[in-house]
Amino acid sequence: MNTQKGLPKEIERKYLIQKPDIEELKKIPGCQATEITQTYLIQKDSGFGRRIRKRGNVGNWEYTYTQKHKIGFGERIELEDKISEQTYLELLKEAEPACHSIQKIRCCIPYEGQLLEIDIYEFSEKYATLEIELSSIDTPVILPEWLNILEDVTDKRGYSNFALSRKLAFPEEMR
Repeated sequence: MNTQKGLPKEIERKYLIQKPDIEELKKIPGCQATEITQTYLIQKDSGFGRRIRKRGNVGNWEYTYTQKHKIGFGERIELEDKISEQTYLELLKEAEPACHSIQKIRCCIPYEGQLLEIDIYEFSEKYATLEIELSSIDTPVILPEWLNILEDVTDKRGYSNFALSRKLAFPEEMR
C-alpha cells in the first residue's frame, strides 16, 4: 500500500480467469484460503465508495470498513479500519439496496515475489478473478501458467466487485 499526500493508496492489476479448482489451489505451498462476505453501503457525499467485509473462517472472523476513491488507472485511495462485529451488524442496515452481498473465497498465494489474490465467487461456475497489488502501476506482473488468464480487466467497469454485486454475474454470463 502506497501513500499519496498522506493517504493510503491501493495499486493493483485485475484479471478475469477461468474458475480454478479451489481444492487444487489449496494444495499450493503457502496458499491461504479465507471466506469473505462483502457488502456495499449507500454512498455518502464524500465521493468515496463504502463497503464492509466479514473475512476469515468459522469462529475466527475479522470485520472491516473500507472507503475507496479512484484516482487513476488501477489506483485508488483506500481507507480501511477494523471494526467490531456489532459495528458491522449496524452498518449492514446501510447496505446499498441495488447491490447484493458478495460471497467469495479468496486464495492468497505467493508467486514470483508477488501475492496472487484469487477470488472465487459463489455466484459463478465459470469465472473468477486474480488481483495483484503493486508498488507502481508500471511494475511488471508475472502471471502463472497454471491459471487460465482470459483478460486484463483492470479498470473495466463491469468487473469491479461493486458491479458484480449489482448483478451477481460477470459480463460474459449476461450475454
